[in-house]
Amino acid sequence: MIEYEDLEKIAYTDMLTGLRNLSGLMRDYYAADLRDVHFVYLDIDDFNKMTAIFGTDAIDDMLLKVAKTMKDYCGKADVYRIGADQFITVSDSSYICEPDQLHKILKQPIKHYNVQILVNASICVLHYNDFDGASLEDVLKLMHFSIDESKQKYRNALILADDALKARFMDKKNIELNIYEAVKEGHFFPKFKPFIDTFNGKVLGFETVSRWQYEDREIKPDKFLSISEYTGLIYDIEMKMFEETVKFFKEIETDKKIKVHRRFNASLNFSEYTLIRVKIDDLFTILDKYQVFAKNIIIEIKESIITDPEAYNKIKKLHEAGFLIALDEYSNNNSSLTYLVDLKVDILKLDESLLDNIDNDQEYTRMHSVYKFIVDIGRKLNLTVISTGINNKIHLKLVKDLEINVGSGECFSRAVKKNEFISYLKSNQKVCS
Repeated sequence: MIEYEDLEKIAYTDMLTGLRNLSGLMRDYYAADLRDVHFVYLDIDDFNKMTAIFGTDAIDDMLLKVAKTMKDYCGKADVYRIGADQFITVSDSSYICEPDQLHKILKQPIKHYNVQILVNASICVLHYNDFDGASLEDVLKLMHFSIDESKQKYRNALILADDALKARFMDKKNIELNIYEAVKEGHFFPKFKPFIDTFNGKVLGFETVSRWQYEDREIKPDKFLSISEYTGLIYDIEMKMFEETVKFFKEIETDKKIKVHRRFNASLNFSEYTLIRVKIDDLFTILDKYQVFAKNIIIEIKESIITDPEAYNKIKKLHEAGFLIALDEYSNNNSSLTYLVDLKVDILKLDESLLDNIDNDQEYTRMHSVYKFIVDIGRKLNLTVISTGINNKIHLKLVKDLEINVGSGECFSRAVKKNEFISYLKSNQKVCS
């Protein structure tokens, strides 16, 4: 017969490492006074990939050694394994273990028979007194958020929780709580960025980008895009942007005070979810409503999604229906080159990151070579190449040197509302001064 003490041990102990688990942490500290408490949260990077490479036996051995490292590293702290690849230490802030030391310790090779493993981990450090009044649950969520946020950019991070992190976390929570109502109430609206002929400054078209009017703030997609994708609300947002794009194109086309270029087109982005879900007949219903041709609308698709067979087939159908297709954020980082030969793509829209950090002659030369390689690919495949992120004269010079005729960026104009864009169309100052 299982004793009560045994049941309690099973419930609150991680069976592999012998450490207390997440339930044990919540039991130990849920009702405790957290003033002067110091947390160090560790999340092992690329855990699933490492498991696939080394196998569960080697990874279990690695986890046992990481657990021992955590206990030895901060001997006066309580150590918990709160997830498959997550540990946390809890200590009195009068005894603080230096997290940079933990990074160094983990870098020492872990051996499993003839296999050697290096552990990379992202670490968040939080002093509770900086977040007085927060619950233990909120503290854990904040640290988990910090790790997720950092891993979108880089691994092996060391994060010190501060007010700026808390503000970003609260923004994310508010977005999660309010996005459904915002879509329902129509709080999303379009802004427009011009595509410019880089040599003569003429406006060749526009790209529609979405914005969320949240209270007195205007929120950009990088804040709500992931959440809208996970909830499926991205479809409603992007379909609204599609109609706004078609409607605005027609307004410009019929405005007798505006003389548009013969190649003038309108562009917008479809996420993978929208691309797969959308019905082409629904798009044509909107086109027919405003009497706009599919050939005047560019649908931008992220490079990273074209390897999905369902997305691939939908792109081909959209192209057959007459839409122009642009491969957005192209950087040749996603092994998509082989798809370009058969995929019906009209435009390569280069990732603006390719123009980042051009601040010296050596970097300029290197990026010139990268750009030239990609531009040559586009030309060999008879694609129009668009350079995004042209934010200054140096960027513009590189683009013109490579004879890229179409570009966008703050060098010409930021994204603006409808009336501002029309004023921009009528002005003569289109190129960086």
